[in-house]
Amino acid sequence: MRPRIRHLFRILLIFTSTAFSCSLIGQERYSFITPKVDSICQTTLDLIRIKQSLILQQYAVDNDVKQIQHTIDVMNGHLEEAKNERIAIDNELVAINRHLDSITPKRPDGPRPKENIIDILYERLSFHGSYGLNINQLALSNWAAGGENTWAGKTFANFTLLDHKKAFEQKLIGNFAFGISRFANKRLEKQDDKIDLTYSLSLNSKTQWNITMVSTFNTQLANGYKYPNDSTVISSFFAPAYLTVSGGYSYKTKDERFQIYMSPLAGKVTFVMNQDLADAGSFGVKKGYYDQEGTWIPGEHIAPAIGVNVIINYKQPIGQNVTYTTMLNTFYNYIERRDDDRTPIDINWENTIDFNITKYIRTILFVHLKYDHNTTFPIYEDIEGVQTVVDNVPKLQFKESLGIAFVHKF
Repeated sequence: MRPRIRHLFRILLIFTSTAFSCSLIGQERYSFITPKVDSICQTTLDLIRIKQSLILQQYAVDNDVKQIQHTIDVMNGHLEEAKNERIAIDNELVAINRHLDSITPKRPDGPRPKENIIDILYERLSFHGSYGLNINQLALSNWAAGGENTWAGKTFANFTLLDHKKAFEQKLIGNFAFGISRFANKRLEKQDDKIDLTYSLSLNSKTQWNITMVSTFNTQLANGYKYPNDSTVISSFFAPAYLTVSGGYSYKTKDERFQIYMSPLAGKVTFVMNQDLADAGSFGVKKGYYDQEGTWIPGEHIAPAIGVNVIINYKQPIGQNVTYTTMLNTFYNYIERRDDDRTPIDINWENTIDFNITKYIRTILFVHLKYDHNTTFPIYEDIEGVQTVVDNVPKLQFKESLGIAFVHKF
């Protein structure tokens, strides 16, 4: 019984599958298929169509991926070629730089000098000084003791330029002054006239003593007269002018307040470029004369000398706002021999006391002593009621000034 039932079930299953497949291919469905079975078959067909569409889209996407991957491979190839070209260029640059280094002179060891010369000088040089105006004034009215109204003004300037290096030190000092006085009768007189330059070169050592070379130059700017007579010139520009060149040793304290320079061998030249003064033998030059034939031989313009030069500088604060400064310059002539018992020595001694009132206002007391054995002054005697010059001798020269000064430092 059981085998028959199984055989019958197989026949039903085959019949059902055949009817279902016929519906799928568009044939007429058997009437015994229920609506539910028909719905399932329709859904299955839709799913098969969706799957086919997705398979086609996947195939298209795979093609796009393959094309993009091919493009990436091509770009990677170009990138690799560019990298190789860059490496080749770098290698060529290295070879060129090596060749340039081989034909370029080698620089000395140490840091390279700065290209900007202004920066180099700024690091090495020190420049400072001051300039100003000094004023003196006197007013009188009905003054029984007598006198006349006067005022005096003097402009001045000084500077110091220092070039300091490890091996040596250079210094240039300049001092300039020019002043006039005006009296009640409208007369003008020169009060001061100075051009002083000093250059020094010192070889630095481990001690406070240094080998030093010093050169000084002194002259004036305008004509000088023996006032109140302003018709006869007694001095002028480069008449006289003094140039001294010397070498020796210098010593200075650590605070540089005291300095001394000593030169056992110094050369000094006196210039008198005014012919009238040269003919008169002023300031030690050989004066003019008539020879045996009556021909006039003009006076010489230059008088050389060799001797000892000593220079002393000292600066000392006195209290909080007062400073004393002094400079003594002496020169002793080795070779000059005189029959008039004159000592062949020149002395120039300047003293300044600076009273600092405010930043820009000061009171300055200046005292200047000078002795030049070649600068002479006439000696007068009363001969039969007439003042007559009987001799010319050197004298100690003295100058003093005190006034209010307006000063600016830089």
